[in-house]
Amino acid sequence: MIKKHFVFLLIILFSLGGVSAYAQKKSGDTTPRKYRKLKTKEAKFAAAKAYYDKGLYLSAADLFERVYPLYMGSEQGDSILFLFADCYYKNEDYLMAAFHFNDFTRKYPFSPRTEEAAFLAAKSHYMNIPNFNLDQTDAQLAKEGLETFLESYPQSRFNNECNAMLDTIRDQMAHKAYAIAYMYYNIGQYAAAQIAFKNLMKDYPGSAYTEKALFDLVNNCYKYAENSIPAKQAERYQQAVDWHRQLEAKFPQSPLLAESGKIAEKAIQKRDQILMSK
Repeated sequence: MIKKHFVFLLIILFSLGGVSAYAQKKSGDTTPRKYRKLKTKEAKFAAAKAYYDKGLYLSAADLFERVYPLYMGSEQGDSILFLFADCYYKNEDYLMAAFHFNDFTRKYPFSPRTEEAAFLAAKSHYMNIPNFNLDQTDAQLAKEGLETFLESYPQSRFNNECNAMLDTIRDQMAHKAYAIAYMYYNIGQYAAAQIAFKNLMKDYPGSAYTEKALFDLVNNCYKYAENSIPAKQAERYQQAVDWHRQLEAKFPQSPLLAESGKIAEKAIQKRDQILMSK
């Protein structure tokens, strides 16, 4: 009996909900109940700003989105759209923040807030960068956005922060490139490793990974030579020696030089043996 009574109550509740939804749809009023007391656009904007100031960013974004069409084309329009984007940024929804800040710069290219919006669009991608071993799409988008920003606003107050973020991005991308190159070396793909290590040093000159990459190239070339056809061995042993000399020239105090030197000496001996046998 209790079970039947419970089912009956559920039917009534769902029926009432359906009627309520139908009545709301019929009247054309899709405004959530908590906003219906806000009768004017000024009241809605004030409420949205109050939510924003209190850190209630989801509620603020909801109201800003509703009130923006009412202010489009007015002086308040750009402020509302900027705050709307900033709600996502402050709520750490960086992909949405980047999208809406970019949208702001397109719609209000001459607004006093455009510079900050362009900066925050790039910074949003930066804030969304994952660890180096994951996909680096946001790192690339942040890099491009920050570089474009510096070109567009060479005297901006945000430039120091932009340059600091760019340094971090380059370091992370260099780390990614090094990890890929070392993976090739580690699995014995010496030709691919050689290309990857050289690209790392070309794309990220002076990175924190240059010293280790040079040492790994010495190792890589030696093993590449060992696993090559006889006609290519002397040349590849010589490459190991050449990379050791580069390491020595660029990092004369490197703790890796001793080990690198031993590999280079063995490479010279192997090279000379091959040349003498011809």
